Amino acid sequence: MKKIFFFLSFVLILTSCGGDDDICLNADSTPRLKLKFHGADGKLRQLDSLYVDVDYGNTKLTQIIAAAKVDSVFIPLRIDDSPYTDVYFKTAINGDSSKVRLTYDAKAIYVSPACGFKKNYENLKAELLKSNPVSLVEQNHTSLTDENTINFYLRF
Repeated sequence: MKKIFFFLSFVLILTSCGGDDDICLNADSTPRLKLKFHGADGKLRQLDSLYVDVDYGNTKLTQIIAAAKVDSVFIPLRIDDSPYTDVYFKTAINGDSSKVRLTYDAKAIYVSPACGFKKNYENLKAELLKSNPVSLVEQNHTSLTDENTINFYLRF
């Protein structure tokens, strides 16, 4: 009798623990910035190679992209209280890098008990601090709430 009681109690506990809030989907997480590329003629282009480093406030840069034949990139922005993220772009591993400073107003939004908070970014602006190979940053969308829209175009 004791075994049946413990078994039923165990099953009851297992079935009562689950719920919809136990799953955190990608749409519920902090979105990444989406960038595409233009050539000198203003048309969309694919880069032969691209290296992207980001300054997340650590002592060294974090390389997030090292890819060939790329036409767009997703860049995670800082989630601390910093009002900007510095991103470095280069087209050759030992080549010059361009520095782009992305400024924004970050806003924390509660998602669920499983996911916690996510950040959305408003008033996005980009400033090209060092050119070559990037020659121009073109703004497309000023808020970042999901990963479906292109926020900036970089001209190479």
